[in-house]
Amino acid sequence: MSEVIKITGGKPLIGEVTPVANKNSFMAAIPASLLTCETVIYKNVPKSTDVQIMLTILKKLGASVDDLDFNNVKITCKNITGYEIDPELGGKIRSSVMFAGPLLARVGKVKIPTPGGCTLGIRSMSAHLDAFKKAGVAIKLEENAIVLTAPKNTPLTQTIWQVEASPTGTENMIMYAAGTIGTTILLDSASEPHVRNLTEMLQDMGVKVKGAGSNRLEITGSKNLKEATFIPYPDHVDIASSIVAAAVTKGNLVLKGANYPDIVDGMLQWFTKFNVQVEREGKDLVVNQKENLQLKDIEINFPLAGPNLPKFVPRPWPGFPVDCLPSIITLATKTKGRILIQNWMYENGLDFTNLLSSMGANIYMTDPQKIIVEGPTKYKGGRVYAPGIIQATMALVLAALSDNCETVIYGAESLRRRYPDYINSFKGLGADIELIEG
Repeated sequence: MSEVIKITGGKPLIGEVTPVANKNSFMAAIPASLLTCETVIYKNVPKSTDVQIMLTILKKLGASVDDLDFNNVKITCKNITGYEIDPELGGKIRSSVMFAGPLLARVGKVKIPTPGGCTLGIRSMSAHLDAFKKAGVAIKLEENAIVLTAPKNTPLTQTIWQVEASPTGTENMIMYAAGTIGTTILLDSASEPHVRNLTEMLQDMGVKVKGAGSNRLEITGSKNLKEATFIPYPDHVDIASSIVAAAVTKGNLVLKGANYPDIVDGMLQWFTKFNVQVEREGKDLVVNQKENLQLKDIEINFPLAGPNLPKFVPRPWPGFPVDCLPSIITLATKTKGRILIQNWMYENGLDFTNLLSSMGANIYMTDPQKIIVEGPTKYKGGRVYAPGIIQATMALVLAALSDNCETVIYGAESLRRRYPDYINSFKGLGADIELIEG
């Protein structure tokens, strides 16, 4: 159902907020339950639409899922009855592809629909299919579906060099390797927090993993994996959004449990370059934005795209995450100065910025993957139709919150894929936000 929200901005956000659990962690960790006949317990599971779809797909495969208490979701995959992912459910979210690795290891075959999800350009499946092909998996492309068949015998040792450091591609291969006999060396691996989170869970199940958190993984799998408990990391994407929310509203937010150096330090170094006031207090992060936002010490702090033109470019982890880029763009619109921002990963990942422009932002698109932002913007509000991209929609919400104007956002339901209770969360911090349809 389409959601329409109305925001009257200009109020500082004040209070405490606990970052949601990393959604992307569950997109791999839930399918990983297929690798064992024992019960896997998941802690702090978000009631997001993506998670609920993944659990429903598992049930249709024959899994027993006890999700009455989302603090302790219990999954048992003792009686798996199929290998085909429900085409309607799988077509809704791109993460349905994550069932490929564990089902190949468990039953030797999988049929997955062409996955959906955020509309972020072509988003080729090559990172997954290329790695599976190198592992000897047979691939058959059908209309709106892909059928994968595992080889009858896997080598005792194999080395697979990925075509890119894709987080989902890495996780899929990790799960396939974890459930097969032998050792797989995976090179150019992604090392995002949710990838490391998955390897920790698999190690608890009995998989031997060397190099976790690096770009070289060595996985020694087993057909007799045991029970495990999965504890997710806080979502660094939500942490970034909360930092920007406090900064652009000149608020004072305490981010509970967000001072996780391995996750946040790389991002924090960039936020301080925009003069965002972030402090550490024990396990928490505190953003108390009393000063104006401005680009600081351009010649020292930023790479340059031209004379007096700093450049901001996301990179694979541990670089600045591309999923946090929309929030950075909203931050840049409220910051004094001019900056070039590039999204090299997705062909249309910057298309949503025309919506910020319609609300009053000064953004010039030099090509589909580069924009120049000049701030500070005084937003005027208006009516906008959100793209089908979670963080781009969040960027619109953050912009709407920043100035005393009324903004109506149509199609905001994509936010529930990561933030199941986003309206009440913002209201609890003092925001004037309401659901007016949906």
